[in-house]
Amino acid sequence: MIVDKNRTLIEVNPKFCEILGYDKDELIGNSAEMIHISNQTFKEFGEKAFNQVRNKKIVNLDWPFKKKDGEEIWFKIAGDPVADEDEVLWTVVDITQRVQTQNKIEQLASQLSKYLSPQVYKSIFSGKKNVKIEAYRKKLTVFFSDIKGFTEITDRLEPEVLSSLLNSYLNEMSQIALKHGGTIDKFVGDAILIFFGDPETRGEKEDAKACALMALEMRERMKHLRKIWEDQGISNPLEIRIGINTGFCNVGNFGSEDRLDYTIIGGEVNLASRLESNADPGQILISHETYSLIKKDIVCEKKEELSVKGISHNIQTYQISDTSKNLEKKKLLLNEEYEGFNLNIDLNVAYKDQVISSLESTLSKMKKSRT
Repeated sequence: MIVDKNRTLIEVNPKFCEILGYDKDELIGNSAEMIHISNQTFKEFGEKAFNQVRNKKIVNLDWPFKKKDGEEIWFKIAGDPVADEDEVLWTVVDITQRVQTQNKIEQLASQLSKYLSPQVYKSIFSGKKNVKIEAYRKKLTVFFSDIKGFTEITDRLEPEVLSSLLNSYLNEMSQIALKHGGTIDKFVGDAILIFFGDPETRGEKEDAKACALMALEMRERMKHLRKIWEDQGISNPLEIRIGINTGFCNVGNFGSEDRLDYTIIGGEVNLASRLESNADPGQILISHETYSLIKKDIVCEKKEELSVKGISHNIQTYQISDTSKNLEKKKLLLNEEYEGFNLNIDLNVAYKDQVISSLESTLSKMKKSRT
């Protein structure tokens, strides 16, 4: 097609008419806007292509247009100025089938991505990882968690309520895991297996620290979820138990030629699972190996040794309390509450002179009322 400086169609060939479903007379003399999807795409095409070809810049775009019956069609379009640049000759190739096929592939890939951790999905579709049976040893930080008391409530809840509760929990925990860079291995009922260090790693210490921060945020998030669940009639105070261990694991694709599972195996994985099963509700129990990597940033409390089947020596355990920064901040938080009395002061942000004045005034009134 040829358009003039006002983007009016002044010449079209028979094939162009056939593709769009128009007679030549219906196109000649009309604005090219009539073959665009909308006025917006017409303006965008002018900005991205029409002005460029006028300035003798190469134009090679995939662009949506519409047929006479309104059906969308895709062209690969290139332009050349003609007649002293007052007119533009556009050469188009119908690529609708290619675009539709590509869209279907992208939709399918998007659906398949839901079954894989984002890091694994990206590494496979970028070509960094081969989809074949292979595994290698790598130092990872492994996370296990489950909900204490979840099994007891399953028999008392309707399937719909149970599914909603579990899905909301897993969704919340997954978002936190992805935020901290964890690779979600699998969900087994209410249990979650996540690891740090593959296919992406920030180094052993940073991976372990990210896992600890993730665990702390998950535990904090459970406070909010418990309130929601209480409003839904679930009175049991559900708590998560967490176990974390760092060590060399076999990681990669396991299974058959027809069905693969990207996962981790080994004694260090089993130890993380044992730490989780021995943790108290609300507790984050870690091994000495993890503790040695995070102790500068995360405050931990030494706990009892754990005897694990298959390991000749006892495992020293630690309990994660909080980050060093958070604990320093909490030292400046004053909270006292009992019948008839409630005190809550944040010395990080409070105007200290005003606080002192208010406390002195209150204390004076209390002394007077006592006498």
